[in-house]
Amino acid sequence: MSPHYLKTMIKLVVFDADKTLWDHYNVSIFKKPYKLLNQNSIEDSTGNKLTLFPEVRNTLKEIKNMGLTIALATWNLPDKIDEILALLNLKEYFDIIVSRDHPYKFLLLAEIINRAKEKGILVKPEEIMLIDDRKAHFGNIWLYLGNVKCLEMWGDIHNYKDILEKIKSL
Repeated sequence: MSPHYLKTMIKLVVFDADKTLWDHYNVSIFKKPYKLLNQNSIEDSTGNKLTLFPEVRNTLKEIKNMGLTIALATWNLPDKIDEILALLNLKEYFDIIVSRDHPYKFLLLAEIINRAKEKGILVKPEEIMLIDDRKAHFGNIWLYLGNVKCLEMWGDIHNYKDILEKIKSL
């Protein structure tokens, strides 16, 4: 275990996808075939494009190096997320991926907690950090799941390096 892991209370870091990992607002609208423009950008058959935000890959790598579990909780069609993550070579960073066609983030997070438990990873709400671009999800997460550390991307967090600092400070 790395020294960073021993210092942090966080065991599980959960990311949203749209407008959090990448700049597009809804990859469920993407149409095949997809074209990899470069290691960080994709274009679909209708001209929709997405690009990873700067430092996403390095931040995921560093969180992994800290010994933490990484999950994805996204309101998107599962097959689209799976294909896009594979094309961008991001799947390897996520221990758990939950993608559903509904906006109830607290249910996605509950599913992640259950899947983590099935893998032998026991986490309490206060050991989870959620990074999402929509603060509107946070109330139900706190109401139904407890004291999850919810951070608004582009509000509480201004760039991906901030995420690492937040994890290390807890």
